[in-house]
Amino acid sequence: MTLELANLLFGATAAVYFVASVLFVADLLGRAGTLARWAPRLVAIGVPLHAAHIAVWSVVLHVCPVEGIHFALSVAAMLACLSYAIARIRYRVDVVGAFVAPQALAFLLASRFVGPVDDEPRLRSALLPFHVISNLIGIALFTLAFAAAVAYLLQERRLKHKQFAGFEHLPPVDALDRAEHRFLVAGFPLLTIGILTGTIWSREIEAGGTAAIARAALSYASWALIGGVLLLRAAAGWRGRRAAFGTILGFGLTLLVLMIYLVRSLFVAPGGPA
Repeated sequence: MTLELANLLFGATAAVYFVASVLFVADLLGRAGTLARWAPRLVAIGVPLHAAHIAVWSVVLHVCPVEGIHFALSVAAMLACLSYAIARIRYRVDVVGAFVAPQALAFLLASRFVGPVDDEPRLRSALLPFHVISNLIGIALFTLAFAAAVAYLLQERRLKHKQFAGFEHLPPVDALDRAEHRFLVAGFPLLTIGILTGTIWSREIEAGGTAAIARAALSYASWALIGGVLLLRAAAGWRGRRAAFGTILGFGLTLLVLMIYLVRSLFVAPGGPA
C-alpha cells in the first residue's frame, strides 16, 4: 500500500510540474491567456505533493531523505519550488517559475529513474546530513537567482531591441536584478557552510579519487565565482548583465557538481567505496 501511495504521489507531482512548465512556456509565447495565472499556483500545489512523495518514498526504501544523490536531487527540486512559491509573493517575479518548474520536473524524474537507488553510496557521518541540507537549501536559492538572471537578460534584450510585443508580463529589469541579488545573498552563506563541512568531513579527497577531486574543484570554483559576484557588486557596483552572467556561470558549475555525483552513482558497485 505504501509503495502504491509513493507511486501515486510521484505521478501527481510530475504531472503538476509538467502542466506548470507547459503553461509557463505558453505564457512566454503569449498563448496561455487567462490560464497563465495557474502556472505559479501549480508549482505551489506541487510542493506539498512533492514533500509527501519524499516522505513516503523514504519509508519504502528505509533511508533518510538527505542520504545519497537521488534523494538530494528530489529534495533540492522541492525546496526550489517552495522558495519560489514564497518569493513570488514578495518580489512579484512569477516568470522565474518558467525556469524553476522544468528543472524541478527534471530533478524529480532523475531522482526516480536515473541510477540504482538501492546501491548508491550513503552518508556515513551523523554530521554530514547537516552538510547536505545546507547545500540543498543553497542550491534551491541559487536556482531562483539563476532563473531571475536569465529573465533579466531576456527582458534587457527585449528593451534594447525595442521589442514591445510579447513578454509584457516580465517584471522590470531592476526588480529582477534585485531579486537575483537577494537570492544570492541568502544562498551564499549556506553554500559556504556546505563547502566547509564537506571539506572537514570528506574522506574521498584524501583518497585522491578523480571524481572527488573534480567535485571539490567545481564546488570551490562555484563558491568563489558567486562570492566574487557579490563582492564586485558591493565594491565596484557590479549590476545588470555582468552580475547575471556571473550568476548563470556559478549556477552552471553547481549543476556540474550534481551531475558528477549522479554519474558516479551509476557506476558505483554495491558495497563499494562512497
